[in-house]
Amino acid sequence: NKLEGNDIGLFFCWGVKYGLAEGNKISGSKSYGISIGHRDNENLIVDNDVANSGKAGVLFRAERGKDFAPHRNRLEQNRIVDSGPENGAGVDVQGETQEVQIAGNEIRETRGPAQRVGIRLGAKTSQIQLDGNHFSGLKQEVEDLRRA
Repeated sequence: NKLEGNDIGLFFCWGVKYGLAEGNKISGSKSYGISIGHRDNENLIVDNDVANSGKAGVLFRAERGKDFAPHRNRLEQNRIVDSGPENGAGVDVQGETQEVQIAGNEIRETRGPAQRVGIRLGAKTSQIQLDGNHFSGLKQEVEDLRRA
């Protein structure tokens, strides 16, 4: 799929399970390139190009507590470029999201680092596995608010 100039490029909603988002070209989303949240569990997001997202390239939404958060999802081998405002993140994991694997992604910033981070882990997230991600042009690769 080729998704351009949307508010949100690809939106997982209301209990999507065992979904596959693969090979999408997502650009110019006003808010998020990919947004996953409300009881969306066991999904694979792989080999997508996400560019020029207004708020974040990929958002794991906070939702209404642990029971509604997106758990056990995998974000792998994606290319996430130029995400968010000056304090934005390529991947923003919020709320009580648990057991997410973020591996082998390329997260780049070509507009200048400003306060931008590659991956932001929210204060209440847990068991987030980061492995083999590649970063360039950012002020900080990983911002872990669990330790703040």
